[in-house]
Amino acid sequence: MISKERWAKLKRKCCPMHLYRWWYNKQSRNTIEPQFQIHEIPNTKTSVKMEIKRQRMMHLLSKDCIKSLCFNSARRISLALLFFLIWPLNSVAEPEKTVLLEEKSYESSNVSSDPFLQAEHLFHSGELIAAKPYYHEYLDKNTRGQRRPNAFFRLGLIDQKEKSFSTAIRFYKMLLGSDPGTLLTHDVNFNMGVCNYELGNLDTAEELFNAVLRQSPDKKKKWQAMYFLSQLDSRRLSFEEAIGKLKKIYAQVDDKELSQQALKLAEEMIDEKFSEMILSSLIQKYRSGFPVDLLLLKKLSLLREQGDVGGYEPVLVEFLSIFPEHAKSEELKNDLEEIRRGNTAQVVVGVVLPLTGKLAATGQKVLQGIQLAYSRLPEESRRLITLNVKDSSDAIGLEKTLSDLARNPKVVGVLGPLLSDEIKRAGAVADSFRIPVFSPTASSAGLVESSSYVFRNALTRKIQAQFLAEYSINTLKLRRFVILHPLEPFGEELKEEFLKAVEAFGGEIVGIASYDRSQNDFKNQILELGGIADDDLSRMTRKQLLGNEAQEDFSDPAVLSRPRVDMEHWSEDKIESLKVSLELGYDAMFIPGVYDKVGLIIPQLAFYNIEKIALLGAKGWNSPELVKMGGKFLKSVYFVDGFYSDSHQVRVRKFVELFQKNYGEMPSHFSAQAYDAAGIFFKSIVSGADNRLKLRDSLIRVKNYPGVTGKTSMLESGESEKYIFALTVKRKKIVEEN
Repeated sequence: MISKERWAKLKRKCCPMHLYRWWYNKQSRNTIEPQFQIHEIPNTKTSVKMEIKRQRMMHLLSKDCIKSLCFNSARRISLALLFFLIWPLNSVAEPEKTVLLEEKSYESSNVSSDPFLQAEHLFHSGELIAAKPYYHEYLDKNTRGQRRPNAFFRLGLIDQKEKSFSTAIRFYKMLLGSDPGTLLTHDVNFNMGVCNYELGNLDTAEELFNAVLRQSPDKKKKWQAMYFLSQLDSRRLSFEEAIGKLKKIYAQVDDKELSQQALKLAEEMIDEKFSEMILSSLIQKYRSGFPVDLLLLKKLSLLREQGDVGGYEPVLVEFLSIFPEHAKSEELKNDLEEIRRGNTAQVVVGVVLPLTGKLAATGQKVLQGIQLAYSRLPEESRRLITLNVKDSSDAIGLEKTLSDLARNPKVVGVLGPLLSDEIKRAGAVADSFRIPVFSPTASSAGLVESSSYVFRNALTRKIQAQFLAEYSINTLKLRRFVILHPLEPFGEELKEEFLKAVEAFGGEIVGIASYDRSQNDFKNQILELGGIADDDLSRMTRKQLLGNEAQEDFSDPAVLSRPRVDMEHWSEDKIESLKVSLELGYDAMFIPGVYDKVGLIIPQLAFYNIEKIALLGAKGWNSPELVKMGGKFLKSVYFVDGFYSDSHQVRVRKFVELFQKNYGEMPSHFSAQAYDAAGIFFKSIVSGADNRLKLRDSLIRVKNYPGVTGKTSMLESGESEKYIFALTVKRKKIVEEN
């Protein structure tokens, strides 16, 4: 029998807090503290403290520990109480991340003496590659060390993060071989599943993820495995199975990040891979909730692309009845009202231009070109097509304006907007609604590459440079060129495009100089390109002749000029009457500037004896002001433009006459480019491209369209290719050369 005093003492000792302190201290003295590691799973968060507690308690309940408890009745009582206290720890809400925790006790240890602790220090500092040799050193020195599984796991994790998936798998397998019963088994299976998925070993990955689903106690790990299995289904084109798994994840998982991943994957699959048949099947299967909203929105998109107004309205009604509070419901209600208001036209072409504000004048000129092209259609074609004109300067914003148009299935395409920055913004809307957007004017480089639905008919700098280079080399028979360009974006772009084009056609660039826009005196640049003033030229020649010096070798390509003397005029007593000129080491000079500066440069070139060469320019030269400023010095000048109102071509003359008759003024090049862009649109629609899909396919097949801005072909990229106008100056007038 136990005395009352002994029993009271035992009761005090068995107090929960006292019991825990006694047990923990004893185990710290008599057992080796287990090593805990952080195992980061992609796209999850860490709950470190809870897992430390759980793993400590599980260690205390291990077989060896239980044996040490079973010596006397007091300890058996303690064990029962300990079970009572710690058992709920296993049923605590699952940690946000599956972890194997490493207490950072190494921070207070002698790290330098232990390669494993050195490795851990580097690992937790983010220096993963630097940590690898220390893990290997530990493994080499400790063939039976307790931390070997941890080291293998870390090496596998590092290689996985570095995308060395095969090596990572090898380390994970070495871990399982060294410790088959490790608590890391489920983590390892999951990570090996990810690695095999990335390597394309889909069957192996599926087996591993299914093992995690069946065996892992970690609920979040199971959901992650299911997410990867849905990705496997998608890659195998088993879309219904994939959607079924994603629906479960989205509806049941508390983790917002994982549910958003499921949503994103579902959106990508539905948007890129689902046929109309699959859409209809899944809508009937699930009827409501996620992902039926995504399925119906995709079906609406396909019907818009096909121009199926009859099928579009019932799907709109269905969506609004199932999802009255959806984020898209309000705008879809407006679309339904717009359709029901009615429009007898079969096809609508949207027109988005700045009709108010600073660019209103330009927008009006472009609109005039579009309207003139529309008026030239036969009456039956005008009954087929309706123009819906919108102001891009409206306060609701460009994207909203385009989206409102694009949601109408009758709208097959959009003419506009004008500016390069606007086209960049319009590209996202064009892709989202799969609607062709055709700008008549946006000319900056790289605009069409970002979207397969953006086109343009603009006179780009690339078109100008390529045409001028080809014309100079193949028609004018020029070979060696120098460039004098303004330090402005357009000047830099024209220089680069001309340089590439000249080299492509077999020519040679022998010199490049640049000038600032604020300059009026271009002496330094001209001298850099080999110019010499009259007085200096005469003095150099006199010195050469009187000193009987040999003339400088002109074979050196770096030599851009040298004085030349007409020996028939040579005499010692009449040296002042020598006929002196400058022989240049190039055939032509390209000046991609605007007429106001070019008109100052050309007379200065003559002053420095740069003559008898061709002077080449871009669109900025096409102005009567250049003729006034350049005067008699405009001898052999050639430049390009996309529109020439005085052209001898019949189609250009007819366009100019019609424009003057309708609007009482001469057309600008903006009006002409818009006229051609609209003409290409209308011709495609009349030929049968009565929906968005057909219109896009028709646009990329346009070849040698006879436009007033030159023969135009459309490339699959959305870029236009043009044979434009070569212009020159004759009898103080700009005339067409080609």
